[in-house]
Amino acid sequence: MKPTSEQIQVLSPIERWIYRASDLCNRTVKVPFMWWNAAFMYALIWFGLSRRLTVEGLDNIDHLDERSSVLISSNHRTFFDFFVVTWVNFDRTKLSRRIFFPVRSNFFYDNLLGFGLNFIMGGCAMFPPIFRDPNKKDFNKFSIARIVHELKQGGTTIGFHPEGKRNTNPDPYSLLPAKPGIGFVVQECPNTHVVPVFIVGMSNNYFKEVLLNWREPHKHPIVVYYGPPLQWSQGTDPLVIATDTLDAIKSLADSHKAVS
Repeated sequence: MKPTSEQIQVLSPIERWIYRASDLCNRTVKVPFMWWNAAFMYALIWFGLSRRLTVEGLDNIDHLDERSSVLISSNHRTFFDFFVVTWVNFDRTKLSRRIFFPVRSNFFYDNLLGFGLNFIMGGCAMFPPIFRDPNKKDFNKFSIARIVHELKQGGTTIGFHPEGKRNTNPDPYSLLPAKPGIGFVVQECPNTHVVPVFIVGMSNNYFKEVLLNWREPHKHPIVVYYGPPLQWSQGTDPLVIATDTLDAIKSLADSHKAVS
């Protein structure tokens, strides 16, 4: 599945090049490159987070396996949220390792450094891009259609942030209003398992995380909560789906807050 010529032309030359390179990577080297990703991410997580990381609620997804189409829906506070969730998926679940994280285009798709990090750290798993510029909304329609296409193939895990962007509020339990994007995807893929996830305890400074991991791990825990999959009847409004998903994440956050 590829964008039309009209959709691709709304992108800048570097955005078009990075999109095409990322698409090629996902089509051709994603599976063999997976072992590099696993080794690289295991090293990063072990060194920076391993002594602080606790995962709860995995029994909620025991029935899902590598053949399932799964949409992981998480809160979004740091650049590392889904890298950690990916590691948990690899290490502690039976979910498919064919993983995509649709990402806002800034950084990963508008400069070569971002593309390089996306390739090295995730095999271009930060794909497909979603652009903020309203002039590029036609390409965003393709990206949503591509996500739907991948989920319908089966054996795919998609990561999604229903808040739509990173939350910079200092309160780790706060959530931004839900955006309807996840609802449009679920409408088209009613058999997809939507799994709410809440992650708390990290910052955007990896070097700080390393210091805390080795100096004071018990004082600065990182917790990842997996909730039970959500379901809706056909025809449910996309914004209702998005709001329900965010409410499920909020419930996980409240559970953590009550015991912390």
